[in-house]
Amino acid sequence: MADFWDEMYLDEHLVDLEMDEPDNFSALAALADRLEENQCVNGAFSLAIQEREKEFATGLPLEHIGVAIPHTDSEYVFKQSMAIGILKQPVMFEMMGSPEVLVPVKIMFMLAIKEPKKQLEFLQALIDMFQTDEKVLAIIQAKSAAEAVKKMKQNLN
Repeated sequence: MADFWDEMYLDEHLVDLEMDEPDNFSALAALADRLEENQCVNGAFSLAIQEREKEFATGLPLEHIGVAIPHTDSEYVFKQSMAIGILKQPVMFEMMGSPEVLVPVKIMFMLAIKEPKKQLEFLQALIDMFQTDEKVLAIIQAKSAAEAVKKMKQNLN
């Protein structure tokens, strides 16, 4: 999927390496605010992403780490983009497809998708990346937001 980054905006302003949130909904709101501050989404996006998380959990346990890929409807999106949030302390998300299971999430990949037909493609690209824990750990271990963006772009090309 070489054209992933042609269709998805990500820069260091959309990366938070030191999120310090007490729970998943605070973490979702903080990362959604970052997308809004950077004119990627409208003011209703944050609430919409939290409401969607209640209905369709996005936590995924990888071999050594928990990730979440929150996303919501395109009506809230100005610019197709992704925000990355790395949590100082993992927060619990319900597991995708098994909400009774809690996943300690260390990193969130928040998608703001403008073209609904592309949603599955973007999710699949992330899930493919998740097959190799080292790729996700490289992003978590980045020393700067710019380095995290670079690692992310390398992982998905």
